[in-house]
Amino acid sequence: MIYKAIQFNLTFVEGEGNVADMPTHGGIYAEIHWPTRSIRIGETGNSMRGRNRLHMRWADKHRHGTHNEKEAARQGIIVDLVREWGSEGLEYYVITDDPRVRADREVRVDCERRLHEWARVQTEFRNINTQKGYRTRN
Repeated sequence: MIYKAIQFNLTFVEGEGNVADMPTHGGIYAEIHWPTRSIRIGETGNSMRGRNRLHMRWADKHRHGTHNEKEAARQGIIVDLVREWGSEGLEYYVITDDPRVRADREVRVDCERRLHEWARVQTEFRNINTQKGYRTRN
């Protein structure tokens, strides 16, 4: 898919989504949970590798029940998934690390919004994106 002249990779092959192979700069990524065929799309202006390694640790803490009380009380589709699976079955894929996406948060968030629209209508994966708003400033 191409959006505003930015190429998106939306081909995800099981076994090829190694977090260690992700770049250490920003971009947009997909998190695929193969056992449940679920997809979540995210963006970061920092390291995609680091961001997703944090996600894996977060997921494993939920599975092992080692989060603090507040975090352990969270609810939602993603939390339910990681309580059961942890990071088992998760793979990470770069959708784009186009320099325009890396350099400009507004472009990155606009692209993420478009990808969330795509995730809602595609039929290959269960969409587990729960984001409601898109802030371009902290």
